[in-house]
Amino acid sequence: MAERPLNERFIDLEDRMISVEALTRYDTANDLRFYIFDYAPSDELLVRKETKKLKDRNPAIVEFDLYEMMLQIIEDEGYIEDVIRMEKDYDKDLLLREVFQTLLSVEEEENAFLDKFKEDIADDGNSIVLITGVGKAFPVVRSHTILNNLQSIFRRNPVVMMYPGRYEIKEKMTLRLFERLDDDNYYRAFPLVERRIGNDY
Repeated sequence: MAERPLNERFIDLEDRMISVEALTRYDTANDLRFYIFDYAPSDELLVRKETKKLKDRNPAIVEFDLYEMMLQIIEDEGYIEDVIRMEKDYDKDLLLREVFQTLLSVEEEENAFLDKFKEDIADDGNSIVLITGVGKAFPVVRSHTILNNLQSIFRRNPVVMMYPGRYEIKEKMTLRLFERLDDDNYYRAFPLVERRIGNDY
């Protein structure tokens, strides 16, 4: 089935994200206000450009780049120079597993990522939380883990994740990072803008 042009989808995205009310107008009282805008990984640079325009035009949008957050946390903890040095001597997978994931503790209910979200924005229903940098932060930070953890923080502010891959309906709602890696099932978020003609996600 044919896919809609990305520029056309961004027009729809801007219409939906013009305000909290516009973004959440189809929600019911019990819905979690989480949304995913998925796109082809090959469109990454264009998506970054269009996302910046979107954010610059709407002060209600507060961006959280997962990759930049990861680097900032490591720097705040005083480990950035150690990590740079270790990159020369250690296998990348070992470095990711033993250093980054241990230091960031993303899988824990309380971690530095969640602290940054809490510090930078109040859950007052007046802001749109925009999550970017998903592909850059992988595999240290997994998108489904972040979404699961944010459920306890944002009940009033809607959350939009820009996702380089597919959020598709199979037996469950499945995140496929880069359109080839099964990130995990995540059923609480809504696809934000139709990707394929005919509303077939």
